[in-house]
Amino acid sequence: MYFDYKGCCNTKVNTCIIFFKGAIKLKEKLTIGEMAKLRGMTTETLRHYDRINLFKPQYIDSHSGYRYYSIFQYEVLGTIKELRQLGMSTDEIKDYFNERNFSKSLDILKAKHADLVSKLNELTDLEENIREKIVYLDHVARETELQTVMFRELGRRKLITLNEKINNNLELCYGVIRLENMLAEKTPILASNRLGILIQEADLRTKRFEEPSVIFVVAKSKEKIPKQYQRIVPAGLFACIRYNGELLWNRSESLSKIFDYLDEGGYQITGDALQIMHVDITITDKPNEITFEIQVPVQKV
Repeated sequence: MYFDYKGCCNTKVNTCIIFFKGAIKLKEKLTIGEMAKLRGMTTETLRHYDRINLFKPQYIDSHSGYRYYSIFQYEVLGTIKELRQLGMSTDEIKDYFNERNFSKSLDILKAKHADLVSKLNELTDLEENIREKIVYLDHVARETELQTVMFRELGRRKLITLNEKINNNLELCYGVIRLENMLAEKTPILASNRLGILIQEADLRTKRFEEPSVIFVVAKSKEKIPKQYQRIVPAGLFACIRYNGELLWNRSESLSKIFDYLDEGGYQITGDALQIMHVDITITDKPNEITFEIQVPVQKV
């Protein structure tokens, strides 16, 4: 039987729609190619489902040995396709079809939905982090001035710190890893201005600019970190300077410029300074592109 228009499968009769050059042929038994085409799948996918006993042809021709699907299997295959789109593994789908009932199917779908919501939240956080980093790096690309002291009003910040001083690059590597492992967010400090070290006020006042320093990362508001690892930097006025180079501790020249500027302008420091990794090795291999920013809290005398 042929029709010149598109229709749909009729489960009340042993018929099925197959497209041939614009016409439609209805039949019950389908070859693997016909079933694959009908469901928008590949024949290899159906062969794989057959091999793992997930979805097998219903008929085997006793003479030719050819295997055929029944059109009445269409709904099972459609369900498999939908569950795969939901991210379920073939083993999970097998379990879904094993002794199915309403309550079991509902529970499985609820669990999968919760999993998808969790993954969606992770992707949302990831997108937010990447978007913020792109905005930040675009801003950095427009700023080229180095070794110039400038005053900036900066807001209150919550730092996460191990409260341990870093003496060398080896300790720095392990410190960064430990800080990252404390954060729940995805790609937390890659290519951002959130990682840095604290230069103690006592070392600043005695001009011991290259003393070991405490490493930190600026926390986001959603982070839940034990209080012993938190430190608050109050909002206020900061004298800032940027310099480039590979080494974290090569800051004496920049700090000396800040203090000369403060002395001339009648300012005094009010706390520990922050040295932020402005552009680091996650972004570039070129030493002259690696940039640090020193932020010293100050007030007018």
